Amino acid sequence: MKVFSAKIYKVGLIRFVDVPMDISRTIGNGAAHVPVRGEVEGIALQSTLVARGRGGYRLAIHGEIRKKLKVDTGAVVEIAIERDEGSREPMLPAALVVALRNSPKAQKLFRGMTIALRRQLVRYLTSVKQQETLERRVAKVVRLLERKKTKSQG
Repeated sequence: MKVFSAKIYKVGLIRFVDVPMDISRTIGNGAAHVPVRGEVEGIALQSTLVARGRGGYRLAIHGEIRKKLKVDTGAVVEIAIERDEGSREPMLPAALVVALRNSPKAQKLFRGMTIALRRQLVRYLTSVKQQETLERRVAKVVRLLERKKTKSQG
């Protein structure tokens, strides 16, 4: 793990810290997006470094972490990160697995999405309290995917 302290700053709605250049070079290796895991002041973090130019990276400090730490723009936090080589693929709810299995077109479009978009979609589907709501949301998503035109359809 690489450990550093950095000041939180705001770009639009998102809070970031700049990763020091020596750590950026070691972890990033020039990639545009670098998956990382670690801790911010002892709170678990899984995120993606984004390039900020000249070989440097910035790290988003997620809202839930800021709320737990009661920090915001201007605060200095200690961060420990390492490159995350593990899978970022989300765990699909059973209802979605079955629905995608029954719709080859929806499954193809779902698999064509970025991992980040698939994770976001799974978060939306599973952020419910009742199984019925989950199943309704799954049906709606699959319907939308089935209606979507693919590049080969013009």
